[in-house]
Amino acid sequence: MRTARLPSIPEAHLSTFIDDLPADDFTHAFLSEFSDFRGTHDLLPLDVPRNFDSSLHAFLSDIETGSLEPECDANDDPSWREALASPDREYWIAGAREELRSPEDLNVFVLVPRSCLPYGKRILKGKLVCKRKRDSTGKITRYKVRYVAKGYAQQPGIDFTKTTAPTARLESIRTLLHLAGSLRWDIQHFDVKTAFLHGILPDAEMAYMEQAPGFEVPGKEKWVMRLMKSIYGMRQASRQWNQTFHKAVTKWGFTRVPCEWCVYVRRSQTGTVIFAVHVDDIFSIADPPEENARFRDELKSEWEISDLGPAKFALGIAIERDGNTTSLSQTAFIDRIVEQFGQADAHSVDTPMVAGLQLRRPDKSVPVSPDVAEWIARTPYRELIGSLNYIAIVTRPDIAFAVGCLASYLDCFRIEHWTAAVRVLRYLKGTRTLSLVLGGSPPSSLVSYSDADYANCKDTSRSINGY
Repeated sequence: MRTARLPSIPEAHLSTFIDDLPADDFTHAFLSEFSDFRGTHDLLPLDVPRNFDSSLHAFLSDIETGSLEPECDANDDPSWREALASPDREYWIAGAREELRSPEDLNVFVLVPRSCLPYGKRILKGKLVCKRKRDSTGKITRYKVRYVAKGYAQQPGIDFTKTTAPTARLESIRTLLHLAGSLRWDIQHFDVKTAFLHGILPDAEMAYMEQAPGFEVPGKEKWVMRLMKSIYGMRQASRQWNQTFHKAVTKWGFTRVPCEWCVYVRRSQTGTVIFAVHVDDIFSIADPPEENARFRDELKSEWEISDLGPAKFALGIAIERDGNTTSLSQTAFIDRIVEQFGQADAHSVDTPMVAGLQLRRPDKSVPVSPDVAEWIARTPYRELIGSLNYIAIVTRPDIAFAVGCLASYLDCFRIEHWTAAVRVLRYLKGTRTLSLVLGGSPPSSLVSYSDADYANCKDTSRSINGY
């Protein structure tokens, strides 16, 4: 299969592009064929290699049949400028258009002239944020683009008052999945679309924001949006959504668990349903399954949701159900960071850390040489430890000790710490398909284990314990 990396040119810029082309036979032939498509293709790949030996019709046919596959940018979080310069720019633009329809449909804002702004009111700026979404196998499922406010410019006490908002802990989500597996309850996954656009702003926090660059309303390019509801990026957006969500579910008879504010329970004569909400992802377990269907209908009556069916993949976690057990794995995420940190060709190892390895903090009284300082500046140690820590917390407690040890050197890492961190990644590469198995035969009971050494830390002579 051939691949092509072909940045696209908007039709609005086509005349400039044509003027810059050399007047040769290939160019004239290509442009003459392009004229047949101009009415239907707003964005068309035009940066064609000079040795391209096919007609435009053949080229488009090869794309359609799959014999010529566009090569996607490896970056799943490109900037808007990078997205527009990428081969799949049309998908990004389509994602942006879809996103920008949501605030209009939900009456998040009204356009007003700048002259209508209250005296002294600041106008928030925004930016388009891109995210390529993938499933449990790493396959691209969506090109998601959000128009996000630059909330760092908001002033406390003027633009907002409180920002605190709870979210479900991963331990709570695992507990629900464990109970569902052990008790054979139904597990469903729902997602509230554009959740933050539903939070109603108090009158004192009403804000004004610029329109998305490149997507201004014709004839009103200089007008601004007066926001009645929160928007992504605002400092208070998460809080406003959480309060809106809480009011709705309590109206339906749910009670918040006192020790975990994002887990709700409802017991009735028809059954029991328990769910955890992680921002806009909802994991719901119920007995009988009809209780989950009832909850889904209640969500649909209030918001537009994605009914994702039995929980299979969320938050980078693959979920598999097998009888009375539930297995969690992060194979796709591990594959991605193995590639990201350059270990695709590295040999795997059998243990996450060398037995008996004792790392130490460097002596800060000794000046760092320029070579070492340059190496530290270009080495993504913190990024690697952050990725490993997420895996350890979610599905892989077998690397928890090694990651916890390496995390204590974030401010003073050296080559030996980096080598030890890479070893953890190589261990994950060799065990990428391992799963954390929850559930089992009832009754469920809480069991804990702990261990400790004695004065094993060489820097402080303190003991290290774990549970």
